[in-house]
Amino acid sequence: MRLVLAFVLVAGCLPPPAEPPPSDPGDGWTGPSGDPLVGCRSDAECSPQVCARDRACYPATSVRTAHVTWTVHGAAASASTCSAMPDLTLRFWGPNGESFGFAPVPCKNGSFFVDKFPTVYDSVELGPESSSSGTTAAIDRETGEAIVRLP
Repeated sequence: MRLVLAFVLVAGCLPPPAEPPPSDPGDGWTGPSGDPLVGCRSDAECSPQVCARDRACYPATSVRTAHVTWTVHGAAASASTCSAMPDLTLRFWGPNGESFGFAPVPCKNGSFFVDKFPTVYDSVELGPESSSSGTTAAIDRETGEAIVRLP
């Protein structure tokens, strides 16, 4: 009994457990004004549809993979070719002005892959992270591939 009482007294003196740090509700993905996206986070929230990376629910037939690759001044992206713009902003656009994106994207990687990419988005814009505009390329409707040639 004394052991239990001692434990209760000691436990009562301990500080409460620390709260976990707040998480980024957008996980880095942003809406057209740079605000974190809100919406679904998992397929379970959209059942029987799927939760795409723009955080909206779509029929499975309306999502695919997308793969963006880029060159810089006609050369493969690398630490040296990307020295003037080490980090990029990547934004996907739909025909009605809808968009979502990600930043920072390391330029030297030379590519960016998105699973569960909504087919409504048909172009990609890539540019320096500090810039409000970039170079645009079409996303191939069949393959989900886009090639951006950065100046």
